[in-house]
Formats: sequence, structure tokens, C-alpha cells
Amino acid sequence: MNENCKVPPPVNFNCWKHHAGFIAQQIKIVKRIETLVELEFQLLKIGESQMDLYFGKHSPAEVSEQIIQILNRRKMTSSGQYQSWLTKEEKNHQLVKLKDKSAWILRLGEEPNRYVHIHPGRYSQHTIRVKATTLKTAIMILCYKQIGETKSIKTDDVNFIRKKYLNEPPIKSFPSASGLRRMINHLSKKLRD
Repeated sequence: MNENCKVPPPVNFNCWKHHAGFIAQQIKIVKRIETLVELEFQLLKIGESQMDLYFGKHSPAEVSEQIIQILNRRKMTSSGQYQSWLTKEEKNHQLVKLKDKSAWILRLGEEPNRYVHIHPGRYSQHTIRVKATTLKTAIMILCYKQIGETKSIKTDDVNFIRKKYLNEPPIKSFPSASGLRRMINHLSKKLRD
């Protein structure tokens, strides 16, 4: 499993948390049960809160390149210039829009060569707001399906995944887990694209 997506510096982008196309590609390459154990580590990067997941047509590299172009046009070509721009208006972040009208939040990254930390704006166009546990469960159950361990998704399968790989409590029933079903449907559509 890829550790994260390949984006040009100085951009830092957690694709496991914010890019549905990247996640779909990772699900497609799952071939064996051992990979699910490896995937547990990657899913830790998603964290525990809510986030916005980008479902637009731009790849992680294309998103990053558009943001770099915006920064270059604004003459933000060094870490110092970027940091000064971010703290303007006492916000510690800036918002930019890409060609597809999606909004992206820019913050200061922790790594010196990856100082442009990006993520989709809250409720931006081409994004879906999702809970971390829902996203992790959807990823794991679709991987489980990808390797042929299940044909259709049932409550028992979901609870097995949640207990074994995510250390999460069981759900009452898959049909009543509307947020999880929606996320699985959205990611399944991305898998078919």
C-alpha cells in the first residue's frame, strides 16, 4: 500500500484523509488478506475527527499543481512569504479556489520542504463531510470485498472489520447505518470511474 500520494513540494497533502480518487486506487490494488493488516497503519493517518473528502476529477498532483500556480501568481515562492500571507488578517490559513470551483484551505505545514499543508474546504464543491470512523470502515469493507472475502456487505462483515482492524464497536445493522452506506456507495462509484 502506498504511504501517501505523490505530490510536488512544497505541498503536504494527506490523501488517505482527503482524496477519494486516491483511496479508490488503493482499494483497487488490494490483492490479499495480509494487505488489510498493512492498511491499518495507513488508516491511522485519517485520525478520529470529521473531515471533507474530495470527490472531484483532479488528481492529487493536479490539485497540488494548481495550488502552486496560485501561490506563484501571488508571489508566495518561499516559506517566509507563505507564512506571512497565511497570518495576514490573523487567521493562520487562507482559502483558494481551483478550476473546478472546489475550495481548499492552506495552512502552514510542519516539514520545511512541505510547508504548504492543504485540505478541502468545509462543505466545498465536490466534497463530502465524513466522520473518520465511517471513512475507515468504508475503506476496509471495500478492501475486504476487493479480495473476495465477501460478495455483498452484511452487518456481520462490517462488525468483523470494525472489531478486527479498527478496534471500533459494532453497528446495530448495516441497513440502518445510512452514513456508512452512503460512503460505501460514493467510494464504489469512484472505483468504477
